[in-house]
Amino acid sequence: MDTNNKKPHIQLDSSIRATMAVLPGDPARVDAIAAFLSDIREEAFSREYKSITGNYNGRRILAISTGMGGPSAAICAEELADLGVTHLIRIGSCGALNSSLRLGQLVICDRAVCDDGTSQTYTEYLRYAASDLPGIRSLSNGIQYAFPDPALTNACAQAAKVLGFSYAVGPARSHDALYFSRKPLLDEFYSQKGIYVSDMETAALFAVGALRGIHTASILNTVVEWKQDLKEGISSYKDGTKNAAAGERNEIIVALETLSNL
Repeated sequence: MDTNNKKPHIQLDSSIRATMAVLPGDPARVDAIAAFLSDIREEAFSREYKSITGNYNGRRILAISTGMGGPSAAICAEELADLGVTHLIRIGSCGALNSSLRLGQLVICDRAVCDDGTSQTYTEYLRYAASDLPGIRSLSNGIQYAFPDPALTNACAQAAKVLGFSYAVGPARSHDALYFSRKPLLDEFYSQKGIYVSDMETAALFAVGALRGIHTASILNTVVEWKQDLKEGISSYKDGTKNAAAGERNEIIVALETLSNL
């Protein structure tokens, strides 16, 4: 790898030979993705950004963790875009805001509420842009959303359907304050607005995709059901609760199948 041209945070350069990437949040999840790849090469581990490349069904794919929150996810997406990576699929965990969602069920996000600082910063661009940006807009409920690439999102849903995995397609809310004391009130508000789940990175990824012209999608694994204890749910997920662990495996497979079939 040419160290003179490495991106400063992810510590990668164009020698990765991959234009498609799977983006988990947790660096440990990169190891889980590696179990499905062949001809694996360890690329870098800088800050929260752990990366490998490998082959899946003949396609060279990059897996790189983004860490926790919108700023880290946006930095990763921006630097990957600079390297010519064109397709990014986030795989992560989420809390349900819809009572029908169950542990381990996948949610393929068709839009994300810009309730985090990073996506809101990106959307400030609209105030100065000469024309509207289709990837970021408000709908009739007055909430501002960032949108993924519809074709890539549909491909994820089709892959989940073919594989027979339990999934839903719907909106997420991305935010920055996991333990904010008023979060239950916000969850109730957004649940009543029809939002399916909450996470911390999807809107930022979609916003970067919209501004940089790259293809993005987000597949989330439900690890906390609606109105269940947040800390208990996250702890159970980290301990390998069966359904949540199955959901993690399923989202990895959906992302890899989607990218390899493009």
